[in-house]
Amino acid sequence: MLPYVLRRLAVAACLLFVLSLITFVMYSQIPADPAGFVLDLRLATPAQIAKVHHALGIDRPIWVQYGKFVWRALHGDFGLSWNGIQFSFTGQAEGVPVGPMVWHAATVTASLVAGGFVLLLLVAVPLGSFVATRPRGIADRLSLVLSLAAISTHPLVVGILLQLFVGQRWHLAPPSGYCPVFGHDPDTLCGGPLDWGSHLVLPWITFALFFVALYLRMTRARMLEVLEEPYVRTARAKGASELRVVGGHALRNAISPIVTMVGMDAGMAVGIALYVETVFALPGLGRTTIAALQGVAGYDLPVIVAVVIVTAVAIILLNLAVDLALYAIDPTIARQGRKALAHTAAA
Repeated sequence: MLPYVLRRLAVAACLLFVLSLITFVMYSQIPADPAGFVLDLRLATPAQIAKVHHALGIDRPIWVQYGKFVWRALHGDFGLSWNGIQFSFTGQAEGVPVGPMVWHAATVTASLVAGGFVLLLLVAVPLGSFVATRPRGIADRLSLVLSLAAISTHPLVVGILLQLFVGQRWHLAPPSGYCPVFGHDPDTLCGGPLDWGSHLVLPWITFALFFVALYLRMTRARMLEVLEEPYVRTARAKGASELRVVGGHALRNAISPIVTMVGMDAGMAVGIALYVETVFALPGLGRTTIAALQGVAGYDLPVIVAVVIVTAVAIILLNLAVDLALYAIDPTIARQGRKALAHTAAA
């Protein structure tokens, strides 16, 4: 167990290093002068621009800049956002720290993705198991039609429709905004678990509807296979109830590919969260990245790199958690890897 976890952590560290290096080098080579965040480049003199370059540290070789970034990141410091940065008379940089900004955005995105996945699994797994016991029935065909309609509709469209009708016209849930689960937001004067959950109901539904078809059909397919196994027929022959046969025997042996899919879909989930955050005005990583990329003066490199690092760490940790969950379900997976399960999920 321990060698397996250490091997996964070593691979994760290598992936983080390569990803951060590529991101840092790629965005540092974009022909946009970061001095524009501080000066009006049309009126500034070359000496003033050079002074700002030195203060931002971008006049140093790229490997020096990257090394400094890594050293600070290991200490939890991602620097200051270039957007709105200022320098005092002593040359000390003043501005918004990137770390707290990205951390707050990450908690919002994590709330959206985690709640959306929970809602997705609560719908897809029981419904997929149910229709597997009645293949080609009315419920099976109806679930197929509805799930295909959900995955064929873009999350932007689903979000806008839910916001328009459920939020604004029927007033069943807040149409937009975010409330912290702890404390209160001084701008919106809301906060607490109840306000937090009510503001995320529509985003959770929008997120879950995009994935529900895949997980429902996968659950159905795996359950159909498992329900034909000899031990299931034996359990039924011994008089076990259908609920015990489906939940206690079949589902427990069919759940591994579903758990694997959660890890495989982690990257896609972040992309879908971007659309959902845009519709419902959630201050998550998606909106933070868009703001960093749409700056008039150029790209806010410290924010972009921090978002990439935080997102990569979250995806890697989620996949590690999935691997540990699979190991708990079937210890032979540590020796075989997830290749067989991934092949089953893609089939």
